[in-house]
Amino acid sequence: MNQRTRMFRTLGCLVGAMTGTSALLAWMDPSSPVPAETLPSDEVLRLAHSIVADDGVIRSDKWRNIEILAGPVSGDSRAFLTAVAGRAECDFLVDLEGRPSRTTRWTQQQSSTGQQHTVTIQVARWQEHELMTRAQWRCVRALSAALQEVAGPQGSPLPVRLGEEWARVYGVEADTPLDLAPSDHAVR
Repeated sequence: MNQRTRMFRTLGCLVGAMTGTSALLAWMDPSSPVPAETLPSDEVLRLAHSIVADDGVIRSDKWRNIEILAGPVSGDSRAFLTAVAGRAECDFLVDLEGRPSRTTRWTQQQSSTGQQHTVTIQVARWQEHELMTRAQWRCVRALSAALQEVAGPQGSPLPVRLGEEWARVYGVEADTPLDLAPSDHAVR
């Protein structure tokens, strides 16, 4: 084997070791989110509508408002975290990458005891005082639009409100209806 071949093999091993070490460190210390590709707006809207409306009977007379809650990082995130506390207490989840999913609570059209008639969307966050990302904000807006169309009572919109934790972050009262028009101050 010549010197050049040995050098390329050594370089290949070094690159492989560095990649493995990087993945291990990201798993051990997930202090910052792994950058991900964001979905185009039309795809987010289609996905949100599908998650809200597919495979279930929606009782539109049951739902009167939407609340956006702050939640822990879910196990679906690419950073390999597995904390999912509170998952059973919400209808929809939005991960760090701005991707929506639904829980069995939504498919079974269940209300929680403390929040009857409220559809809840839990948005993951890394730190307590952190704003939603643009991708998360876009996903929340898409879920809200789909819910308005599918679950809203005929002729009147479902008011959207921030839960207490998000309300503190954005400096608003938790009871204040939220305007879901795009705005740069609402995201980071």
